[in-house]
Amino acid sequence: MGFIARIFAAAVLLASRSIAVPIAKTSRYCDAATGVCYSEATVGVAPIVWRIAIPAVEQAPFDMLFQVVAPKTVGWTGLALAGGMLYNPIVVGWQNGNTTVPTARFATAHIQPDVYDVVKQSTLKGSSVNETHWTLTSVCQGCSTWVHNGGAKEALDPGATAASFAWAAAPTPPIDPSDPTSPIGLHTEHGLFTIDLSAAKSDQFDAWVKQLS
Repeated sequence: MGFIARIFAAAVLLASRSIAVPIAKTSRYCDAATGVCYSEATVGVAPIVWRIAIPAVEQAPFDMLFQVVAPKTVGWTGLALAGGMLYNPIVVGWQNGNTTVPTARFATAHIQPDVYDVVKQSTLKGSSVNETHWTLTSVCQGCSTWVHNGGAKEALDPGATAASFAWAAAPTPPIDPSDPTSPIGLHTEHGLFTIDLSAAKSDQFDAWVKQLS
């Protein structure tokens, strides 16, 4: 086999393999300013930090606190709550000038996901934009349960020590960053991670939401 042929064969072999996604680092984070404690995961090459806090409950439904911290090079990022991008709520956020915008989507195919108006989201204190990063803090009502393809009802397990989540991100902002229903472009990176939801539970959850509202 000649040199050019060997290079071509090697290129074909590399192309046939999936590119490894950076492994998410998971931990517990408590905000010194607010006292709110989250389970968090650091994902992607940016990197992006996703944080989750939930009430001290035994089963769904329950409200959820989300916080995402991303470099300003991130146009949008989303978190799918069932470890895949299809047939479950996707919590999405992005920067809009000096503010940040929360929205939720639901995808039934690998196309532009629909706006998921089943849930209600509110932007909370702690959302900000500085010279390098944007931060979105939000509470989501209706994110912990959903209807899967075929009509089966699914729910997050608040006691799960390794709940599976999927994330995605892209450098290009939505078409209209001021509009929570704006279409978003195709992600340029994505991955999976597990997070300890049981460690995200707190009997102070309702007080935290009131404090941040």
